[in-house]
Amino acid sequence: MRYECDQCGACCRQFLIECDDVDVLREQRLIEVDRHHAGKPVHEVVQGIRTEWKAVILPTPCPFLAENRCSIYPTRPNCCVGLDAGDEQCQSARAAEGLPPLLPVS
Repeated sequence: MRYECDQCGACCRQFLIECDDVDVLREQRLIEVDRHHAGKPVHEVVQGIRTEWKAVILPTPCPFLAENRCSIYPTRPNCCVGLDAGDEQCQSARAAEGLPPLLPVS
């Protein structure tokens, strides 16, 4: 079955996002929304992720969500890239938001 995202934004309001070193290197603004890393230089954050497992965590709802759209879509974290419309996480987020299940397209 194939699903199309209806841009409800539920995933961005429901999931805590853990960003790795590649995410931070690709989108440096991620650092500023994590209260533990804000203000640190990129190389320090990346080093902390690689050696001490100090991931960058985005608060919920995602601060990059604007009008139910990702404002950093081309550089969004890998875990966001991995979310698929209609998958278990999508349907769970929609249910938590009181939305009906996403239906497959024909």
